[in-house]
Amino acid sequence: MKSFRTVQAKLFMVYACLIMLIIIIFVTSFYLYVSRALEQKASESIHQLSLNISDKFDAELRNMDAIAERIITSDSLRTYFFENADNPAKELYNRRNISNTLFSITGYPFQFYQIHIYGLNGKYIEFGKNFDVSRLSPDTIQNKDWIHATLVQDGRRTVIPPRKDDWDPNTTILSVGRAFTEVLGEPMDNIVEIQQDYSVFENIINRSIAIPGEKSPFSTKVYVYDRNGNLIYPLSQGLPRVVTPWNEISKLTNSSGILAPAYLPTFQDASKQPAEMAAYSRSDFSGLTVLLVESEAALLQPVQIFRNQIILVGVAALLLTMILTYYVSKGLTTPLKAIRKSINGLSLQTLHPKKMMDAPSHLNELEELKSAFVQMCERLEESLHETVEARSQEIKARMLALQAQMNPHFLYNTLTIISIKADNNNQQEIVKMCSDLSGMMRYIAVEESAPVTIAQEMDYTGKYLDLMKSRHSDQFTCSIDIPVNMNHVRVPRLIIQPIVENCFKHAFNQRPPWHIHIDGKINDNKWELIISDNGIGFDEEVLANIHAKIDHPDRTIADDDPHIGLLNIFHRLKLLYNDLAVFQLSNTEKGAKVRIGGPWPKEN
Repeated sequence: MKSFRTVQAKLFMVYACLIMLIIIIFVTSFYLYVSRALEQKASESIHQLSLNISDKFDAELRNMDAIAERIITSDSLRTYFFENADNPAKELYNRRNISNTLFSITGYPFQFYQIHIYGLNGKYIEFGKNFDVSRLSPDTIQNKDWIHATLVQDGRRTVIPPRKDDWDPNTTILSVGRAFTEVLGEPMDNIVEIQQDYSVFENIINRSIAIPGEKSPFSTKVYVYDRNGNLIYPLSQGLPRVVTPWNEISKLTNSSGILAPAYLPTFQDASKQPAEMAAYSRSDFSGLTVLLVESEAALLQPVQIFRNQIILVGVAALLLTMILTYYVSKGLTTPLKAIRKSINGLSLQTLHPKKMMDAPSHLNELEELKSAFVQMCERLEESLHETVEARSQEIKARMLALQAQMNPHFLYNTLTIISIKADNNNQQEIVKMCSDLSGMMRYIAVEESAPVTIAQEMDYTGKYLDLMKSRHSDQFTCSIDIPVNMNHVRVPRLIIQPIVENCFKHAFNQRPPWHIHIDGKINDNKWELIISDNGIGFDEEVLANIHAKIDHPDRTIADDDPHIGLLNIFHRLKLLYNDLAVFQLSNTEKGAKVRIGGPWPKEN
């Protein structure tokens, strides 16, 4: 995480993100605009394809219907068809005339599969691949479903759904039929049927949806319905699995259009089916409805290809931009790195920066920054010695002043007690008190501020306690529990006795007996001394005031500060041990507690 906080990293990230945002906005906008156009074009393409298939179907059916109309309106053919031949010669004559007339109507080559002319009375003519004029059983004709469907149209064209040829079961046909009568106004009792091989219509669809150069199966599914909802195509698959139901298509009022995916319900699990688009076209001539269904993935394949190309171009542009941004940011931050390198090489012994070997940045502001830094180091080198010397003298004076501190009342009281004992001829006690007092005076009179051992501090504190016992006799007790291996730990001079003295000055404002306990501990590579008493404890306001000053050690301590003794102890521990110094003040159930400490010496 540290590397992301450098100037170079921030410049790189800012420029890279800005350019990346611009590229993303441009690419996204361009893609959305073009993709919509491609989607619209794809939808129009499938719609146009449905129109083309419908037109080709109509063209084929128009040819078939034209032949049926010419047959019905041919007077000579009607004469031969309705005439009853009374002898074989006449029948042969009629047969030959029917063949010639039909041939003149249809022309050659034949554009159909077969022509059938039925009479409900049993008359039957077959022309095309086969030619025959015969008579069938009326029941054979009337039992066919498509015969009745054609008769009810009352002479209008009828597109008869695909079926197996009545005379050739191996051939599937789709036909157009018209009913007619011998005398106008009488019931329709004759039918002409123009048959076409079903493969002709299959080829129309296959050629329309085929993609040049591709041999894969067609992705477009085509469904053709007649006006009654019968499925004309595909014939072999039966009802489609995924297709708009006929009752939905029949509700559409437009003759053609594009269907939204919501119009394509599935008879299977919709979550497993791909999204599809559809277009339809309904013919006014034949009544056929051509429905094209294609998956969105196949229909929008150009959009996907375009999207992938856009992504590749965008990624390439981003990579190129990031590379350029990296080198630009690196060039801008080279002088800053040189300054940082020089700063890392600075020390108290030599403040003059090392010679910057980097190439010029060619930027005036950065060159001026480098020059200003060099000049600053030179001026700092000149003034730092004076500042350090002055600060050293100040610290030394403070420590010596603290060492020189001795409560005048303590001296007065001690000398008074000595004089009283002299009147009482207590020579041994006087000698002991004078020895303790002189030892204390010598201890604080040392001018050097070097650390001392805990053993030396406790010896000085012991002399103070002995003098206080001479004054207060049996009014207080003091217990000391310090491990022997702590005696050699070096600490600042005068950090224990002032705390013990505070007990007598502030804590013991109550009736004796008084008790002071000094406890030493070693744990987690640290040493600690805990001085506790059974006095009145710290006032909460005083405790908060001292803690506030401890939390801001950079503030100057006033010479008349009432807590200067404790604060000096804290500052000297801080000066010797830095952040490893321990100094805590707190209240207990029966008094106050001061906890001081520091790191365990490495040599031990």
